[in-house]
Amino acid sequence: MRNHHRTDRWATRLASLAVGTTALLTAICSQAQADDRPGVPDPSQAQQVLASAQVHSTVSRFLGTVAAAGNAVPAMPAAGAAAGDQQPFTMDAPVALYELSPDFVKGAKPATAGNAVRLSFLAAPVTGKDGHRADVLLSHDANSWQLAGIRDGDEDAGYAKRATQGTTVFSEPQIHAWYTLVNNKVQPLNHEAQDGLGGRTSMTLADYQKLVHQRYADKTPGSAYDQKGLAGGYGLVAAAPARPSGPSPTVIGGSAAAVGLAGGAVLLRRRRSHAQR
Repeated sequence: MRNHHRTDRWATRLASLAVGTTALLTAICSQAQADDRPGVPDPSQAQQVLASAQVHSTVSRFLGTVAAAGNAVPAMPAAGAAAGDQQPFTMDAPVALYELSPDFVKGAKPATAGNAVRLSFLAAPVTGKDGHRADVLLSHDANSWQLAGIRDGDEDAGYAKRATQGTTVFSEPQIHAWYTLVNNKVQPLNHEAQDGLGGRTSMTLADYQKLVHQRYADKTPGSAYDQKGLAGGYGLVAAAPARPSGPSPTVIGGSAAAVGLAGGAVLLRRRRSHAQR
């Protein structure tokens, strides 16, 4: 009987999440189109993935394992982990994470807001019963959304939430930098971004394109650098496969970058956040 009631509670939570997520994703799509940002494809399917029992169980097991490890970030628990390792959590509505577009870096497209960024992930912040926070990441391939990983902490979603009508927030993941783009001006949101702009407090989008072209143009997909298997391209500590294999998603700990310009996932050294919040 207890198991039956627990299943009913989970079903109710998932149904409530589905309603809230659908409304938020619709708003995200509308705002992105108005701001000339890449839109969020198939938001209803993304909502279904986030509201699924599989995602709920995976996140719950992750938070339970983190709690058992004293809030250290462990490897993802096996799919058959005991139910006792699970932890209840709440999930906030997802936000879109944007990052530099390889075509923009290569100079293949002019310096406009719509060309500068691409949609990298949807991130749904979760909070465990002990207050531990993480971001659930969804990635989109040619056909569907899927669980890409769980990133410890909610820093990325926190930056993404700063986007407003007419303002794009995006990352330069190779140096863990976050920026705002408004009226064709790039402005830093953290110390890494300010360092990336050479200490300047703003830069025109056209000048920023020249800057990242110098940094990464020879490291984009299809380049010799990429073909040698050296994905990422700037200030990296270690590299990992771009997509997880098997049923358990990759866990990206701390303030790790997500995807390099050459398409590979990169993992930066765990460190304190220098966010200017």
